[in-house]
Amino acid sequence: MGDSLQIHDVAEYITWNIPRPTFFIQDILPKEQGTLLLYGDPKVKKSWLVEQMGMCISQGIDWLGFGTEQARVLIAQFEIGTYTYHWRLKDMALRHFSLQEHTLFELTQPRMYLENNETFAYFTAGLRDLAFDVIIMDCLSACFGGDENDSEQVAGFIEKMVSIQTEHNASLVLVHHANKNQLGGNSVNRARGHSRLTGWVDTLIHMVEQPTGVQLQFSSRQATRELHSLNIDFNDYLWTRRT
Repeated sequence: MGDSLQIHDVAEYITWNIPRPTFFIQDILPKEQGTLLLYGDPKVKKSWLVEQMGMCISQGIDWLGFGTEQARVLIAQFEIGTYTYHWRLKDMALRHFSLQEHTLFELTQPRMYLENNETFAYFTAGLRDLAFDVIIMDCLSACFGGDENDSEQVAGFIEKMVSIQTEHNASLVLVHHANKNQLGGNSVNRARGHSRLTGWVDTLIHMVEQPTGVQLQFSSRQATRELHSLNIDFNDYLWTRRT
């Protein structure tokens, strides 16, 4: 089974000079192959939120009050038509951002099901020479055509995502839907599909419509502090924290 178990004496182990975890978005999106799953109901404007996230990371500016580290970002979106998405990006960017060249990229390829080996090879070949640090995949139901509730199929898709992370040493943001049953439990088990997906990612963000507006609920295993729910508003093509 390979190397022997690495069991450490904690009194000695804590003296090691090991760097603290680092993030592209503080406490939310870890560097070095981190994974974030953002999910919520249809039409809650998840895509607008990750577009804004991508722009903020690509420029190294705060995202909803969370600090970011500037990185080279690809938004790969598999759901919206080319012209519609062009105008979405343009409307947000021209109103609120001064984008630099060679920092933020987009790929529009509606319904590109990556569980297919040939399709996946075509997709990854297109990324190979561009050295992205963060890859946003919007949304899972339009790039995974398998059964979201099938453990083996979901595991196969995760394996493909890990291979992208490994090849690029990139962090991934996956956009997904919430399940229809919102009663009971917590945000961890409200993402649609098999629990393998939520068990794999570092951070879950549940984007949920509340009576008072939209709220982000966080669960992050690498966070250095407690992350409280965040109330946000959408105006003039931009999400902002509600005061």
